[in-house]
Amino acid sequence: MDILSDVLRTVRFSGALDLRPEFSAPWTVKTESCHEFAEVVEFGTKQIVQFHIIAEGHCWVQTTQGICQALVPGDVVIFPHGDSHIMGDRLDRTPASMTEILRDLPWEPPTFLAYGGGGDVTRIVCGFLECEELLAHPFLKSLPPFMHVRTFVEPSVPLLEVGVQRIIQEADCSQPGSLCLLTRLIELMFIEILRSQLQSQATDPSSSLAALTDPIVGQILELFHGNPAHPWTVPELASHLNLSRTTLAQRFRQLLGQPPIQYLTQWRLQLASQQLRNTDAGIAKIAAEVGYESEAAFSRAFKRYVGVPPGTWRNHKLA
Repeated sequence: MDILSDVLRTVRFSGALDLRPEFSAPWTVKTESCHEFAEVVEFGTKQIVQFHIIAEGHCWVQTTQGICQALVPGDVVIFPHGDSHIMGDRLDRTPASMTEILRDLPWEPPTFLAYGGGGDVTRIVCGFLECEELLAHPFLKSLPPFMHVRTFVEPSVPLLEVGVQRIIQEADCSQPGSLCLLTRLIELMFIEILRSQLQSQATDPSSSLAALTDPIVGQILELFHGNPAHPWTVPELASHLNLSRTTLAQRFRQLLGQPPIQYLTQWRLQLASQQLRNTDAGIAKIAAEVGYESEAAFSRAFKRYVGVPPGTWRNHKLA
């Protein structure tokens, strides 16, 4: 079973908002963390995946982890966990706050911004995608805080190179439908990069992706994803794999950072969130389909994990 695809199908990136800044030297700006930035742009969630595509010119980026990276046209930088970062033609000056720069701008995409001292120009296409906090899967949590892809200099994925080129072209386009196309291209680009990053981690024993090929945890994941509604228990899993319960639980926690049944609960609720958002099925029906014996038990689990009952969550997402 392709568990990674199963996980990626549950990930929903929405409300893409593109900012098209044109910076002129000298310039240095700091983008605050996603929690602070979300308040400025009034997103419905504080979990924002941020990324920037260099369309023209050269600049630098500095992360909170101390990474300093030179950027050239075609480079994509992504902050999966919405970490604060600094960008500029140079990094040896006090940065201006992007939240302050953007606070008074109208948020009707495309949003254009001209900022700087009038020198050499760097054009950037910025994407801000909402990612449901509910869908914080262990695999996604394992992503590094900073990702850098050189699509033009080191084109390893031809489809990605073409996609980034098209995004840059559409950012300058005013044809009917260009905004919709740009949003879809951005989402596809991110998923392509995300998939490549996750696959590259699959052989790293320190990554949760190693669980996919682990002879013990991999089998458990196949059982959970193949039949999430089954009333799985640790004793049943241990018997199925011919292992002791202690060995099974320890190995699962070692790779995924949580007990098996906790993972199963979160996965069931992720599947339920999809149905709540995408169908008009009743809550009792959804509860039964993801493995809960009653609507009340499902509602309690959902509220404990998300913070609000499923009906309230659905009404807010569909509003």
